[in-house]
Amino acid sequence: MDFEQEFEVIPVTRVKIADTEAYSKHPFRVVNNKALEMLAENIKEHGLLNPILVRVLGFGGRYEILSGHRRMEALKINGETEADVRIIKCTDIEAANIVIKSNLLQRDKILPSERAKVYMLRNECLKKEKGNLSTGWTKLDENAQKALAKEFDVSKSNIYEYIRLNYLIDDLLILVDSGKIKIKISVALSYFSKECQSIIHQYFFVDKKDILNNEYVKKIRKYRNNLTVEILEKITAELGEPKQKSERYVDAFVKKYVGKFHSEQEMTEVLEKLLIGYLKNEKNSNNTSDG
Repeated sequence: MDFEQEFEVIPVTRVKIADTEAYSKHPFRVVNNKALEMLAENIKEHGLLNPILVRVLGFGGRYEILSGHRRMEALKINGETEADVRIIKCTDIEAANIVIKSNLLQRDKILPSERAKVYMLRNECLKKEKGNLSTGWTKLDENAQKALAKEFDVSKSNIYEYIRLNYLIDDLLILVDSGKIKIKISVALSYFSKECQSIIHQYFFVDKKDILNNEYVKKIRKYRNNLTVEILEKITAELGEPKQKSERYVDAFVKKYVGKFHSEQEMTEVLEKLLIGYLKNEKNSNNTSDG
């Protein structure tokens, strides 16, 4: 059953797109890509089959989008000035839950940064449901961690790790989404001050002075609030030659022998046979020495 079928009893109203705005803590990105262009074409051809779900903001006149952010952007691409919507009445907690539920059901792929915001938004809802009326991102406690783990069917450590991503600067978060920084390393970086995170981003990913790995993170952990480029350069010297230099040998090896084979697959098969033979000889040699 489509999530928005739950609200089909609510009449459809036409409002000006200029009078609408995205949900204030929307955890999902609306990317202007091929998929969005295809959605725009589909709406142009068949119309808006599922009206956008909104709620009234303040004393009226403006509307907050709860479900249908991508459809709204598609309408803008098509040059539309009005949109069909269903206006619902709901509390802040209910609005947040609608945003989370609708997006989780409708998206095939969720980025780490989006998952981080979803978990944090649900955490905030849980706090408010228990009477904690504080605003903004709230701290994750043991009970909330257990509740979220059960709700999203993941481990408590998974909830903790993703929520920590909310403390990363945008430049680093983009690298986490693209897979250039592993989750474990990004969690460690989330404890650094914003200024220190900026230095890390510049040193490792803009200037590319070295490769950020677990060994490096262990060395810089004690400098969470006072990290400098000089400290990073000193640690780089201590750790020795940067990894990218040592990896050039592998590139040279491949270039040297790849031309002797008709395809990479052929080279892989030959290397696999050689390695299997080598490991078998090593095993026989060890068994002989043991006897």
